[in-house]
Amino acid sequence: MEARFKPANYESEKRREWLIANGLGGYASSTALGANTRAYHGLLVAALDPPTDRRLLLSSLDEELNGYELANHQYPGIIYPQGFRFLKEFRLDPFPLFIYELEEGLVEKNIFMIHGENTTLVHYRIKGIQGRIRITPLVHCRSFHAVSPLLDIGQYPLQRGTFLKSDCRLILLSDEAEFRPKELTFYNFEYDIERERGLPWREDLFSPGYFEKELEGNDTFCIMASTWRTSMPSVEEALVKEIFRLKAITTPVPELSQAADSFLVRRGSTKTIIAGYHWFDDWGRDAMIALPGLLLATGRFEDAKLVLKAFASGMKNGVLPNDFGATSFNTVDASLWFIKAIGSYYDYSQDLDFIGLLWPKLLEVIRRYSGKGEDFGMDVDGLIISGPQFTWMDARVDGVPVTPRAGKACEINALWYKSLKIMEGFAQALKEPWDPSLINKVKKSFQKFWNPENGCLFDVLDPEDASVRPNQIVAAAIPDLLPAIKRRGILEVVTRDLLTPYGLRTLSPRDPRYIPKYEGGPKQRDAAYHQGTVWPWLMGYYVEAMLAIDDSSDDYRELASEVLQALIKLDIGGFNTIPEVFDGDSPHRPGGCISQAWSVAEVIRAWTLIKE
Repeated sequence: MEARFKPANYESEKRREWLIANGLGGYASSTALGANTRAYHGLLVAALDPPTDRRLLLSSLDEELNGYELANHQYPGIIYPQGFRFLKEFRLDPFPLFIYELEEGLVEKNIFMIHGENTTLVHYRIKGIQGRIRITPLVHCRSFHAVSPLLDIGQYPLQRGTFLKSDCRLILLSDEAEFRPKELTFYNFEYDIERERGLPWREDLFSPGYFEKELEGNDTFCIMASTWRTSMPSVEEALVKEIFRLKAITTPVPELSQAADSFLVRRGSTKTIIAGYHWFDDWGRDAMIALPGLLLATGRFEDAKLVLKAFASGMKNGVLPNDFGATSFNTVDASLWFIKAIGSYYDYSQDLDFIGLLWPKLLEVIRRYSGKGEDFGMDVDGLIISGPQFTWMDARVDGVPVTPRAGKACEINALWYKSLKIMEGFAQALKEPWDPSLINKVKKSFQKFWNPENGCLFDVLDPEDASVRPNQIVAAAIPDLLPAIKRRGILEVVTRDLLTPYGLRTLSPRDPRYIPKYEGGPKQRDAAYHQGTVWPWLMGYYVEAMLAIDDSSDDYRELASEVLQALIKLDIGGFNTIPEVFDGDSPHRPGGCISQAWSVAEVIRAWTLIKE
């Protein structure tokens, strides 16, 4: 879906961000003004070991023609140059297009990446302007996570370009413009959003020279940045190929199709799902929650199989990796989401052969959860008990969990019940032995979560925690786990205390621990992360819970669709995507990652449920 943006001024518009991905974990991203306001922004952020080892290589291309400077940089006390003053329009259709209006004519700058490569192409179309254009690349070689000092960068000439080598390789080429070597260091670039986030925010950038071209009135040319290509591709062919690839990707929510595609990335010879842009890699919990909306609702079953097999291969003693890249396993729910994702895959595909292939891994999960373990395991009542910081609410401040949730967490045990039900169905289909007695035991024990005083569920048992949190909505979305009257009670409390246009709050504002804004440095943000901050991904289970209570009424389905409208039509933050979080209090400013996999996926999945 095309997004259009007409800039007003720098300060009010610098938070509108775009991102395009390359299927490796690499990307190009900046603001609709063309100003980099994050350390994560750049025209080529390459994944050197997909989807990890992501490096900022090409920060920007600065254009100057006939005295007009089109770049935008923040230095101490000044924005210079101020190219946004000439920006007539920004579009994302499907790639970023900047249209600058000068006295003599127009400059159009289109940015796209070649899928499956660490290669960015910047295509210029100049209409009605004669003279000379000079384009200066600003480069680095650093982790995309944080600013850092410049390394020594060696330069080797190429025809119409240059080969740069330090810890990274970067090839800069043009099809029409000539490259003139002239090594310079530019100092004190500032990234204002990193300053707001309490992180390092000032660095230097290196320029190896500039590209130059004489303009004859109507000109087109391209500049390429790549980690491996030493010659220019056919630009038109590459552009058309990527447009057709993206057009073939359809989702029930067209506005989110390109974002949905961006999270599916290569890992070795297989595929995985990264949790969000800019900074996350592939997390087990996030990937399994996101998989149904990203890959099943969009008919990408072969990709879903690759992702499921990849995470199954990374399993350790029945536990899915919490962070695939870091090979950490401190999670109690990732394996349960894994079973649920496989259940969804079967619902969509009826592919029993694949279920049979994964059956040993599924049994491994059940054996691990049915026993006792140091971190988590099954209690005598059949419920799962876990230590602190093992659920999705896992933030720490100074090493201390903010929401430890040690004990029997409500959504963990709802997922445990759902997993056992899915396994029972698989066992019947595969003609494998299965004892149903544990399912009945878990269902009976789960009733202890009911808190008659609040008219909803305890968040945690043993010890009891009556905090009104959104985790209980997962249980309300399972029709046979609780009586309908109790599921309706959960929905009413969640609606009253937690529902916002952009998702569910993580704690009721009635609670004295509630933090209304997600802002400040890392400690402040981590303290607020699950103490009131709104998470869009929970909207999927809110809608599912609504439909589980009444899915036969057209009016009720219309009400459910209205719940999603603010997220589908979102006009703040990133273009055509949904961020990680929002403030708990109105006006619910976006925060965290600008594009989050489970946020996008759960809105798509919820919309699919409504339309079915």
